[in-house]
Amino acid sequence: MKKRDQVTAFLGKGTEFDGKLTFHGTTRIDGHFRGEIQADGNLIISEEGLVEANMHASTIAISGEIHGNITADQRVDIHSPAKVFGDIKAPSVVIDEGVIFEGRTRMYRPPKRDQARGEGEKTPEPKIEEEPAPPLSTLSGTVTDQSTGKAIPQARVKCKGDGKRETETDLVGYFQFGDLKEGTWELKIKADGYHKGKAQVEISGGGILEHNISLEPKKKEES
Repeated sequence: MKKRDQVTAFLGKGTEFDGKLTFHGTTRIDGHFRGEIQADGNLIISEEGLVEANMHASTIAISGEIHGNITADQRVDIHSPAKVFGDIKAPSVVIDEGVIFEGRTRMYRPPKRDQARGEGEKTPEPKIEEEPAPPLSTLSGTVTDQSTGKAIPQARVKCKGDGKRETETDLVGYFQFGDLKEGTWELKIKADGYHKGKAQVEISGGGILEHNISLEPKKKEES
């Protein structure tokens, strides 16, 4: 861990706290928190952490259990064995295989910061420009076996929203859909020997969204 990422606040295992949490820097939660989280720093929720709150931070890394909506200014990383029950809104979202996620994901483009003007610099004349077309997005991910974590090749992945797309995973279980318009897209996944999988992803603002999916293998009598 780099020095600038060192934990500056900590809620330990076995600790319970109700209220509103605000902070700068990096905070780690190993205990049980209920309430609201508003911060401009980094939030880490460990495997032992249980959070019942809506949260907003710069970056959020989750390995524990969350009940509430998540908003990040930069990135959300959800690692197994996390359980997340709520909607996610961030420019970049990564969900590892083995994660339990019930909610919707919305990806957006972060606002650009105004460039500082030099002293005495004249304000430029306003320009009239045509409104640009909405940016397009790329949705990618991997399909894996829920029991073993191994990649599932040749899984059939359908993507339905403002149009329909279909592809198959490659040898390492990877799939990708490019040039997706803003809106809600539904993924449906089929693979021989596995139960069907599905997910809903909301895209806004362009960029790259990663959404990994794990499928439950069928029992022998179901095959």
